[in-house]
Amino acid sequence: MKLTSALAVLLLSGSAFAADHSVTFKVSGWHSKGDAFKAEAAVKGVKGVKSASADSGAKQLAVVFDDAQASQAQVEKAIAEAGYTVEH
Repeated sequence: MKLTSALAVLLLSGSAFAADHSVTFKVSGWHSKGDAFKAEAAVKGVKGVKSASADSGAKQLAVVFDDAQASQAQVEKAIAEAGYTVEH
């Protein structure tokens, strides 16, 4: 029974450190709304991404992700694999 309690505490404490992060990326290489949609869809495919919203006019992609499951680097990689560049 003690082992079960200890495991429960560890699992709960690990999730206590998880947090949602919101990052807006400036993306180059978009020439149409289709490009923005393609990048948005690629980012939504990253495990841990909760939402992604592209603004093709501003060439920005707003992303919310759970940092226990995803990282900013993974999101940037998905954008790059879709054929676009994150401006830093």
